[in-house]
Amino acid sequence: MDMGMEDFHGKHERVEIYRDERSGLVAIVAIHSTRLGPAAGGCRRWQYSDVHAARLDALRLSEGMTYKNALAAIPFGGGKSVIMADGDPRPCAGQLYQFATWLNELEGDYLTAEDVGMGTVEMRTMAAISPHVFGLGLDGAGGDPSPHTAYGVFLGLKAAVRHKLGVDDLRGVRVAVQGLGAVGMSLCELLAASGADLRVTDIDMQRVVQAQQRFSASGVAPDMLLNEPADVFAPCALGGVVTEDVAHNLDVSVVAGAANNQLATPAAGEILAGRGVVYAPDFVINAAGVISVAYEILSQREHFAHARECWVGKRIHGISARLHDILTTADARACSTERVARQMALKIVESGSADSAIAA
Repeated sequence: MDMGMEDFHGKHERVEIYRDERSGLVAIVAIHSTRLGPAAGGCRRWQYSDVHAARLDALRLSEGMTYKNALAAIPFGGGKSVIMADGDPRPCAGQLYQFATWLNELEGDYLTAEDVGMGTVEMRTMAAISPHVFGLGLDGAGGDPSPHTAYGVFLGLKAAVRHKLGVDDLRGVRVAVQGLGAVGMSLCELLAASGADLRVTDIDMQRVVQAQQRFSASGVAPDMLLNEPADVFAPCALGGVVTEDVAHNLDVSVVAGAANNQLATPAAGEILAGRGVVYAPDFVINAAGVISVAYEILSQREHFAHARECWVGKRIHGISARLHDILTTADARACSTERVARQMALKIVESGSADSAIAA
């Protein structure tokens, strides 16, 4: 096995690049913080332009996981891994073996589960080699986090609409959904059942047709959705979609979706706030998936004996209350919701205590 590692130093605790010539694997693990516990975050497989782009994505995603896990009241720090896709739709067995072997070298400092491009099949394959892989869907715990993530986003979206538009239900509320992957499609199902008026897009037009047929949604070309007037813009694809230019021009009242790192820059969040557009920070409302996986991890501890539905449900339903606190605080301070949410998360991290997170 030919292996090369490079260490990077900055505000992250540990960032490494791993290469294996035999399998063609190029992977990056970024551990942002372990103050609250082992760093936890999914493994993403994506076709990046180069290693620099992959590393930047891992850095941003892992930092977001620190905030997400802290605000979700789970005893884990923030980490993320990315695998550079090589054109094949799924990773080969050799790549999964090498990546899982490398996870063992991290000695539990980083715990992973599925993300974009990686599913329960891949997780189970790697779990046969590494005990630090979760999201397996065994014994009724964990598994595909997408339905949980979508439900949490749905709750957050409703809370943001209530805060901005003063309505308690979504009947007739125009929601523009960008991205119809597992989470985006599940979110559309929840929104349609609530009577929302859906406008949807995806780079895969078959998914758009499916959403049109299932939810009576209006299909929009991928490059036109950002120009679509709506009450809510729900980004559910990849991050960075809300640039400063987009923030100036979005014709919506609320931004609330499942994608990670929706704001390209912190300034984009300030622009939304200045225009009166309510932004529900992604690392607050898309935390339900990692909450579900957290239960899977914690349930293996001898001292952890909480009922799954109670423990997971309590934290997922807490998303609305957390978001309400963030929105009202941001209003009072006349600043962006992202700034407030990050400050709240950092205060939890700096305390270094996960006792309240483990409590029932």
